[in-house]
Amino acid sequence: MVENIAVIGCGAAGATAALQARKLNREAKISIFNSEPYSQYSRCGLPYTISGKVGDFHDLVLMPPDNWGALKIDSKLNATVDKIDHNAREFHYIGDEGEGIQEYGVLIFATGAKNTDPPIKGLDKKRIYGLRTLDDAKALATEVGRAKKAVVIGGGLVGMEAAEAFHEKGLAVTVVEFLPHILLAMIDPDMAEIVEDHCREHGLRILNNTAAQEILGKDTPSGVVLKNRATEEESTIDADMVVVATGVRPVTDLAQSIGVAIGPTRGIVVDDRMKTNLDDVYACGDCVEHQEFITKTPMAGGLGTIAVRQGRVAGINAAGGDETFPGIVGAKVTKLFGLEIASTGLTDDMAERLKVPIVKGSIKGSTKPPYFIGGKDLKVKAYFSKETGKLVGGQLVGLEDAAMRINVITLGIQHEITSVDLFEFENCYAPAICDTWDPLVEAANAARRRLKV
Repeated sequence: MVENIAVIGCGAAGATAALQARKLNREAKISIFNSEPYSQYSRCGLPYTISGKVGDFHDLVLMPPDNWGALKIDSKLNATVDKIDHNAREFHYIGDEGEGIQEYGVLIFATGAKNTDPPIKGLDKKRIYGLRTLDDAKALATEVGRAKKAVVIGGGLVGMEAAEAFHEKGLAVTVVEFLPHILLAMIDPDMAEIVEDHCREHGLRILNNTAAQEILGKDTPSGVVLKNRATEEESTIDADMVVVATGVRPVTDLAQSIGVAIGPTRGIVVDDRMKTNLDDVYACGDCVEHQEFITKTPMAGGLGTIAVRQGRVAGINAAGGDETFPGIVGAKVTKLFGLEIASTGLTDDMAERLKVPIVKGSIKGSTKPPYFIGGKDLKVKAYFSKETGKLVGGQLVGLEDAAMRINVITLGIQHEITSVDLFEFENCYAPAICDTWDPLVEAANAARRRLKV
């Protein structure tokens, strides 16, 4: 019988693990430690505290600190674990209440990820920020009233959402993306072009295939030196603040110190039960790597939806249960200046890297029948394996109704449906809501014809 569970990390994964462990096991002693001063909060909501779409920073806190005690879970916030002796089943921590030793029977790592700094000169200046923590968002929010020109380095999800937030607050914003287009981990170039055109129409400046070389200025930024990767031409743009959003890496130092295996993505290696290579040690969330659902290739999660699902499995199993995690499909969605962008499964880039030959069904449809006033354009792409015919990915870009359709594709991937299955999918219909032939069905039909099935 499990008697003592300790969780290191109180983000989405760690908090879920502690809660699920308590739900299954009412008797075990459970403790949770967090190096930040906050209990579990929504990292995905951080950009919206800047724009004001989230009214107060602390509205993002999903688990008020006082609630842990009510669940008989000992929480220690602003407490850093700095040394673990797994043979003795104990670790040392230091925090607001001083230092101490915590014993455990089962240990769960939920240490998350941290921002990575690109090789750019001048990153040590003031008014240069990341956007990973609640304190980062608070610091950035102070810039709204004093900054005029912002440069966001990195055109991924965090970078684009931060850029939108600052633009909505009246700043002149430039996004500098090293790769040929924004949101590379999410959508293909043709879909990215739609998004980029839309963002530019709303006043955002986007510089693709461009490397930030140096941040100029004495103590604070005055400008950023850029280099066009195609022409190698250098230029300088003005800036009085900079956001660096060039990705994250898993925090694994503590886990490595006791011999936990680390995989090719630099994350903690876990099995389907979220167990590491060590007895009585589990891991979940952004600090781990699991498997991409389709090819079983090692893959980092990096999504809140993945973190809570892995946390659930880790917590239940640590408490004596038996649950499994099926793998990472990677369903993502965001909204920029009213445009919904949704993606799941493989992209063109991923399919090429993972050597999966694909057939695509691509259509430009509408969210309503052609005779109904107010329908919005919706670009849909569905991806099928050329070898098996199974659904392996999809992307949607449009002003409405992208998110729920991407969920259908994700479910289809998890249940290994084919182009014929999706074509025969009986969608609902009402002129004010959707057409008799849903754009997903039409995309599947286009792929079905190419597959000749």
